[in-house]
Formats: sequence, structure tokens, C-alpha cells
Amino acid sequence: MSQRSKLAKEIHILEEEIKILEIKRSRSQASLIEALISRRDPDPTDMEFFRMFTAEIDVKRENLQTMTRQLEQLL
Repeated sequence: MSQRSKLAKEIHILEEEIKILEIKRSRSQASLIEALISRRDPDPTDMEFFRMFTAEIDVKRENLQTMTRQLEQLL
């Protein structure tokens, strides 16, 4: 498999993983917003999930940017 097609495939996989993580993060985000609107303390579990998913998304986005730059250099 050529380097370009391999990178393109990995980029596609990362994009899909990011979408899935953003959906998971939105569940805890909705709970946090509800707590804010209701003026109550947010559930610590929801806070931890939100932070964990956000950190994982950030790492994957950095990897995605790196791979995209590598692909552009090959073109």
C-alpha cells in the first residue's frame, strides 16, 4: 500500500473516531449544561467524562493535523 493511501486511510479512521468521541462527550456536556441552568452542582462523573473525552479529542485532532500535513507534503 502506498504511503499516500495509508495516510488517507488513517486520516479517515481518526476523523470517525473523533466524531464518535464528540457524540459521547455531548452526553456529559448536556448533563453539565442542565446542572448549570438548574443552578445545582454538576455530577462529578459527568465532569470527569467530559474532561476525559475532551482530552482524547484534542490528542486525536493533533494527530490528524500532523497526518494531514504529511499527506500534503506527499502530494
